[in-house]
Amino acid sequence: MIPRFRFAPSPTGGLHIGTARTALFNWLAARSVGGKLILRIEDTDIKRSTAAYEKSIIEDLKWFGLDWDEFYRQSERTGIYQRFARELLDENKAYRCFCTPERLEDLKKRQYAEGMMSKYDNRCRELSGGEIEKNLKEGKEFAIRFKVEDGKEIKFCDLIRGEISFRSEVIGDFIIIKSDGTPSYNFAVVVDDGDMKITNVLRGEDHITNTARQILLFKSLGFSLPSYAHLSMILGKDGSKLSKRHGATTISQFREEGYLAEAIGNYLSILSWAPRDGEEIFGIRDILGKFKISDISKSPAIFDVDKLKWINGIYIRRKSTEELARLCIPYLIKEKIIDKKDLGNEKVMSKIVKGVYAFRDNLKVLNEFPQYIKDLFGEKIAGYSKDAVEILTLDTSTVVLQSFLGKLESELKSFDNNQDIDFNEEKSKNLINMIGKSLKELKIKGKFLYMPIRASITGKTHGPELPRVISILGLKNCIQRVNQTLEYIKNNKL
Repeated sequence: MIPRFRFAPSPTGGLHIGTARTALFNWLAARSVGGKLILRIEDTDIKRSTAAYEKSIIEDLKWFGLDWDEFYRQSERTGIYQRFARELLDENKAYRCFCTPERLEDLKKRQYAEGMMSKYDNRCRELSGGEIEKNLKEGKEFAIRFKVEDGKEIKFCDLIRGEISFRSEVIGDFIIIKSDGTPSYNFAVVVDDGDMKITNVLRGEDHITNTARQILLFKSLGFSLPSYAHLSMILGKDGSKLSKRHGATTISQFREEGYLAEAIGNYLSILSWAPRDGEEIFGIRDILGKFKISDISKSPAIFDVDKLKWINGIYIRRKSTEELARLCIPYLIKEKIIDKKDLGNEKVMSKIVKGVYAFRDNLKVLNEFPQYIKDLFGEKIAGYSKDAVEILTLDTSTVVLQSFLGKLESELKSFDNNQDIDFNEEKSKNLINMIGKSLKELKIKGKFLYMPIRASITGKTHGPELPRVISILGLKNCIQRVNQTLEYIKNNKL
């Protein structure tokens, strides 16, 4: 029999990082054994489920490389749930409950006040046929509850945690069809898993208590029981449940911040699992065949955003310069460093590509790129750092800048129509060497040569290699900035 796994998100929010790991582990488990993966949208929570969240979840799953073989939506299967509920009613395995929400709430409060575990008191379980008929004629709303026999032990072997057992007394008769006609979570899941012939259920440990109820339903409906494996929770570095206070928690948020799909997939793979060879950097398709549910740890996984950034930086550096530039462009537009109309400007695009080449080793996430490149856009320098002002105060700095300006203007004249786009790093390095040779007699060298040049075109004394900066800016912009700096020195009498 072909193994059948399922991933069943609820479209009541974005794809949480923990839910995404569950999706990935199901995909890895299914694909590693030649099985099928079913995507099932569990949207029976009508008030909270939205089409927008469903679309977002599907887009995120596709974004980091997951696919599936079958697709279902619970809201389109209402008739199936009703049919199976009627079967349980006819077989006296379920009954109609006419208790109002107010009575149930009072019951819960009274039980808590008496130190008792809260569960239904079976008031409607033994209603006579006449009483049921009378309530129905009066139009009273009702839910359908499943009968749970006391004195039963419910056991299953979790593939990660070993044997787990529950006593039926702690469960109580639970609702399978709500008063509005929609199925409860546990009932819809069992009907779907049975009807879709799911053989393996791999999900979060918060569903362990649901498993007991679901096993009872599986047996009552005559479905084959799937094997179960429950993943540990993902915790923040402080040991608490991962939440918004830890930063981004959904795949969409990580995408917006500039994490790459490959990095997200890679990092999620090693949360509670690791290949036996100890390797940490790999594509999700590289571990097909290596992934085994039995190797998943039952200990909580700690979400370490610093490690994710480290992995993301590795994948950033694996990108070609052109592809990385394309990925960085939306962040430049968002920060209003460039406009969409600039994308057709050859000079702007050249600057972006050169900037990516210069700063790629510094990037951990794509949204950092604007901070590195922003000072190299625009004709003028926004300001000078304290260190830059100290360098520009030196008497030799004006001499260096005047020599630098002369060489820039001379180089610009050599380009047809003053097009300096192709002024590359090698030419920039040669230009700086020529300045060094021309000032050799004045014994101006080292930081007294390089720092004034850097300060004059960036306003700072540190940054990428100077030839790269000159190449990114281009000759015209360098000329404008050096003139700005010389004017600044003059006006401030440095």
